[in-house]
Amino acid sequence: MLPGAFGALPADAQAQVVAAGRLGRWTRAELLYHPEDPAETLYIVTRGSVRLYRLGSGAREVTLDVHGPGSLLGVMSLIPGERCGVYAEAMDDTEALMLGQDTLHRVTQAHPAVGVALTEQITRQTRGVQERLSGLVFLEVSQRLALALLNLAEREGPWPEGGSHALRDRVSHQDLAHVVGSTRETITKLLGDFRTRGLLDLGYRRIILTDREGLQRATREPLR
Repeated sequence: MLPGAFGALPADAQAQVVAAGRLGRWTRAELLYHPEDPAETLYIVTRGSVRLYRLGSGAREVTLDVHGPGSLLGVMSLIPGERCGVYAEAMDDTEALMLGQDTLHRVTQAHPAVGVALTEQITRQTRGVQERLSGLVFLEVSQRLALALLNLAEREGPWPEGGSHALRDRVSHQDLAHVVGSTRETITKLLGDFRTRGLLDLGYRRIILTDREGLQRATREPLR
């Protein structure tokens, strides 16, 4: 089964998409593509997460977005003659189904529902970008961090009833800084504050969320 909007496709259409594409694998910190690469391939992330970024002044990396399973990368490939325009970096061990322009055209011709799924997923991602920009403007870093932690937990599955939720994926302080648009030092301090307040616990390369309602309150009210 494909993740995201593609998971709602009929089984035969999903099978056709999988058969038409080729599976790519990348390890943590490996680049899927560079800004100047021709945009000739659409990627459907099936495992892991990918950070899109550009280089600002002084070669400073500016994170534009972070995508997980079900997300589309390389959407500029839908417009002939374009370039990728950004760096795409695997944040952990990542897999993605890769579809070339001609292959994608054949699949959408044979299964129009695939085109609908593409539109739906692009719409979701556009809304996600708008929410991220809104958060950067209107939310404090502590609120964005609480929201990011809850989103990571939701991506992994249901929260255990009345218990804690240990994030399965390895998430570094720098990863969280990329997600919320902050610095590693700030995130480290905030995680310590969250721990003191009983919202989470920190283990070796893992984060255990211990108070869901408290984290939800933290998304609404900045830490004081």
